[in-house]
Amino acid sequence: MVKNATQSTEFWVTTVAGILIAILPVLVAYGVLTSELAEVWKGVILAIVAAVVPVVTGSLAKHYTAARTEVKLEALGLEREAVALELLRLEALGNE
Repeated sequence: MVKNATQSTEFWVTTVAGILIAILPVLVAYGVLTSELAEVWKGVILAIVAAVVPVVTGSLAKHYTAARTEVKLEALGLEREAVALELLRLEALGNE
């Protein structure tokens, strides 16, 4: 099953980070943060995103691969069953 883009963890991590980074200049404008502190926070936010996104992406890839492997193995088993049934059918036709 394919997820809608807004249902993915990567989307939300990057969206929240983008919003936080966009808010920093507003906080500077209102005097809540200094420019230097805003740059520090920007670096922290980007560092967190840089650490989280690869982990999330790797986890999703691992789960996707496991799910696809399960589907392929099930399909292979069904194919083997179909071949066995066809052989039985042909054998039965040959015995008539």
